[in-house]
Amino acid sequence: MTLERNLSIIMIVFSSFFLVMSLQIENRTGNFIAPGAWPAALMLLMLILSVFLLIRTFKAKKNQNIQKSDSENEADDEKLVYPKRFFLMLVILAVYTFVLGYVGFIVSTIFGVFALAILFGMKGRVRPFLTGVLSTAGSIVLFPILLNLPFPRGIGIFQVFSLMFY
Repeated sequence: MTLERNLSIIMIVFSSFFLVMSLQIENRTGNFIAPGAWPAALMLLMLILSVFLLIRTFKAKKNQNIQKSDSENEADDEKLVYPKRFFLMLVILAVYTFVLGYVGFIVSTIFGVFALAILFGMKGRVRPFLTGVLSTAGSIVLFPILLNLPFPRGIGIFQVFSLMFY
């Protein structure tokens, strides 16, 4: 519970700061939706969810205090459920971030989502691969095509490949 409480407080401070910063982005285009609309919406959602997490944490702590002693609570609080998976996820995300500029969004995201799907227990090889392909396709339709937001194209053959899609 201590870990969740601290995380929710950190996320409340983080989202509040960046919500204020995103509301200060100037609208030079004259469009109805300003450039700060997406960051503001995401930060507002993060702020709301963080407040809900904090409230839920305090309610759970109150219920646990009734059922258990404080010494047993502290021992259970700081355990990660799957510590190896957590660190493997961090490694996969670090490799994804590093490779993104070289091979582009399409290839790196397909394989990144594929690796994360297998890591979190999706069975077989076809379903994780389809998950990667469909999530990449959905992201490409939403961001570069509908919203005109650029994604990394990669270099060499990967750049030519990405030009076929966006």
